[in-house]
Amino acid sequence: MSVLYVTQPGAEIRKNGDRLIVQYQEEVLTAIPLRDVERVILLGPIQVSASTAQILLKRCIPVIFATTRGQYCGKLSTGQGNTELLLKQVDLYRNEEYRLKVSKGVVSVKMRHQRSLLRRHERNHPDPDIQKAADDIDSLLESMDKAGEIPSVMGYEGQASALYFGVFGKCLRQEGIEFINRNRRPPMDPVNALLSFGYMLVTGEAVGALASFELHLGLGFLHEIAPNRPSLALDLVEIFRQPVVDRLTLSLINRRVFTPVDFLKSDTGGVKLTEDGLKRYLFLYEKAMTTPFQIDGNGTSRTFRQLIADQSQELRNAIRDGKPWSPILLDL
Repeated sequence: MSVLYVTQPGAEIRKNGDRLIVQYQEEVLTAIPLRDVERVILLGPIQVSASTAQILLKRCIPVIFATTRGQYCGKLSTGQGNTELLLKQVDLYRNEEYRLKVSKGVVSVKMRHQRSLLRRHERNHPDPDIQKAADDIDSLLESMDKAGEIPSVMGYEGQASALYFGVFGKCLRQEGIEFINRNRRPPMDPVNALLSFGYMLVTGEAVGALASFELHLGLGFLHEIAPNRPSLALDLVEIFRQPVVDRLTLSLINRRVFTPVDFLKSDTGGVKLTEDGLKRYLFLYEKAMTTPFQIDGNGTSRTFRQLIADQSQELRNAIRDGKPWSPILLDL
């Protein structure tokens, strides 16, 4: 199964027989059998014909809409689902004790991933500031166990992220590219542009996976309800930020796969990938998402895309059975 990315502004997606056709003006950019399409991601103003939208809905193929900068906008959906599962999800959302347990689990895994990534880099490139940040995150992990409310958990998450991104720039080893702080909407430098774009793509993965298991995207446990916010997908994304996006970003910058010439700066100061850079990033992102790796000592191999689906199914099962969800902790 394939993910179809469309990046050409003004392109149109239409159905021709059993194939999806991406066409720009009179030129066919690509054609792919419908049976091979797992998900469609549209980056920018892309047109989808009415007949094509209908067949995608009938085949339950998610269509994710995002801006050219990678900001998630929404998805094409039938609006139907498993009503019994929805009612259970609503009940658990209203259960403060359940929400607290899940929130602690998500934030704990995220903080452990942050700590592991910093310590892995510090082993090869010793730096006292990175070591201290990792140790301070470790201390926050111990303190968070005592948190009795979700806002307190979010407070610990915010402190850990401030520590993490405070030294993230020290993990970069390419002259001419710096990271001062985490910023977005729009990202103001190449590193933030890669992080934001990568997080959007993983959000699209989570949206598609959770929707396939008939969960309501707007009812998260860590993230509060807000208009047009896929809160449950954002919960899931938290555990994959460092394993997927942050590691990929560091690798692409430190190996000089991307350099300053691969980015454009707008008049307002926002930064995004060039057209060629965007295509190369999508190729490398797909490789990162579809390359199997061992996840335990028993030789079990999974890809990140499979893991996101696995975690979505486990979350569905936990909600169905009224049991806490324990997100996966990966060895970075």
